[in-house]
Amino acid sequence: MMAVLTISGSLSAQVIVREESQLFEPDEQVYDPYLYLTPFSDAVGYSIYGSQYRKARATRSWGVDLCLLSAPLFALYACAGINNESPAATLIGLAGFAGSLGAGIPLWRKGQKQLDWMLDDYVKRYGPKPHAANLSVGSTANGIGLALRF
Repeated sequence: MMAVLTISGSLSAQVIVREESQLFEPDEQVYDPYLYLTPFSDAVGYSIYGSQYRKARATRSWGVDLCLLSAPLFALYACAGINNESPAATLIGLAGFAGSLGAGIPLWRKGQKQLDWMLDDYVKRYGPKPHAANLSVGSTANGIGLALRF
């Protein structure tokens, strides 16, 4: 079981580099679901936040792996123990299930909270400022002219 967790954790911590390929004409609008899954790219996260971004992604990945991979396996092991009337297997399965969720949920939440903070900080630093002053040519109370809007 530890080998499965080690392999799944090392696979989820790796950075996958996608090669851009031109499948359609450049003028067409292409729907790329990858762009909607990540708030900003890994390159931006690593360049601005460095190891803090890597640790947050790894923490969230471990939490997801524990909750979505090992917890169901332990639940199946507990069910097999119940079906075989083996109290030891049932207890091991239930303890593993509780431990996986007990460790996985806080790790998932902690990593997601750190990534959310980085996204908020990124938007605060580099995002558009909706309440910034704007100087434009437009209509004013006295006709047409320069308008300074806040």
